[in-house]
Amino acid sequence: MKNNFPRQIGFWSSIFLVALGVIYLVLLVFQFSIQGFSFPPSQSVQLTGGIITFLTVPLLVILYTAIHFTNTGNKKILSSLGVSFSILFAATVSINRFVQLTVIQQGSQGATSGDLTRFLPYSSGSIMFALEMLGWGYFSSLAALSIAPLFSSSRLNLSIRWMLVTYALFSLLSVIGYAIQSPISAAGFIAWGPILTALAILLVVYFRKSSSTEAI
Repeated sequence: MKNNFPRQIGFWSSIFLVALGVIYLVLLVFQFSIQGFSFPPSQSVQLTGGIITFLTVPLLVILYTAIHFTNTGNKKILSSLGVSFSILFAATVSINRFVQLTVIQQGSQGATSGDLTRFLPYSSGSIMFALEMLGWGYFSSLAALSIAPLFSSSRLNLSIRWMLVTYALFSLLSVIGYAIQSPISAAGFIAWGPILTALAILLVVYFRKSSSTEAI
């Protein structure tokens, strides 16, 4: 079947995204039940969240690439932009999380000293948190907005389109909030948690249904 392999890749990457998303949501519920809306989260939550994010990043790049190769219409430029922005997203977020999982963990005894403070993922004036917001808040929202117009016609496709737009809006709000030091920066956690998980579920259904038809 034409383009079937990219659809299979898209289907399984969406499945794994759903699984990681559910784990992330459970982690947030656990964090809230123990500490409420405290910031920064506990070290164990930070470590688990870092691992989940580190695994999520390549899956999103794979997903955008699968969407690009299943795009049989005349809007290849949009899916190409989606892949490009997802790569920029992956680069910035991966740097942050890899530093968190290596340098910070290896230097945990001196993590509060001046040489490591700005590299902590949630410390005041953290360089790493700025990279996280740049990746998740800015580049991932541009990637979502790029591919949103590709989904049209059916109710499922329109649901995916508006979920992508909603994800992008919440992500952009987080960047604006971070830049002006406003509480609206918390909107990103809604985008990257429940909204992203819901989007992944819709894409599982989409790739499943399109396995025997033209995708986009």
